[in-house]
Amino acid sequence: MASRQADALLEICGLARAAEDCPTTAGEPAHVSVILDWQALRTGLGAAMLDYGGHLSAGDVRRWACDCKIIPVLLDGASEPLDVGRISRTVPLGIRRALVARDRGCAFPGCNRPPSRCEAHHVKHWVDGGETRLSNCVLLCAVHHRHIHNTGWGIVIKPGHAEFTPPAILDPLRKPLRNPLHR
Repeated sequence: MASRQADALLEICGLARAAEDCPTTAGEPAHVSVILDWQALRTGLGAAMLDYGGHLSAGDVRRWACDCKIIPVLLDGASEPLDVGRISRTVPLGIRRALVARDRGCAFPGCNRPPSRCEAHHVKHWVDGGETRLSNCVLLCAVHHRHIHNTGWGIVIKPGHAEFTPPAILDPLRKPLRNPLHR
C-alpha cells in the first residue's frame, strides 16, 4: 500500500512540475538538491542525501535523473566542491513531442497511461553514456519507469515503437513484447 501511495505522490508532483504556470522562488522553479557519489549514481547502488537531510536510494535518484534538470557539482575526496556544472535538460521539448507522437502513452506492454502521465526514459542511461535522442528514449508511466530500473527488462527501440524483453525468470525464451494499445 505504501508503494502505491508513493507512486501516486510522485505522479501528482510530476503533473504539478509539468504545469506551465508553476510558482518560482527567486526566478527558479522549486528544486531539490541531491548529494550522491558519482559511482552510486552510475550503478544505482547506495544511498543519496537530500539537502534537508532525508535519504533516497541511488536507484530512485538514477530513475528521477532521467527527466529532470541536472546541475553537477564535482567534489574532491574531502567533499570540497571543485566545480559546479551548467544545467542541462536531459530530454528537450522537441524530443518529448516526438516521443508522444511515436509512443502515444506508456510504451510498456499492456499499460494504457496517456503521455501526460509519462516520463521520458533513456534506454541506455545518460550516466552510462546514453545520448538524449529519439532512438534512445521511450515514454513510461512512473510505475513502469521504476519497474524498468528495478527489474531485468530490456528495451530496444525499433522504427515506430519500442520492444520490451522480459527477464529470463519471467520468460526463459525472452520473447520481445510491445504495447499495441496506443496504436
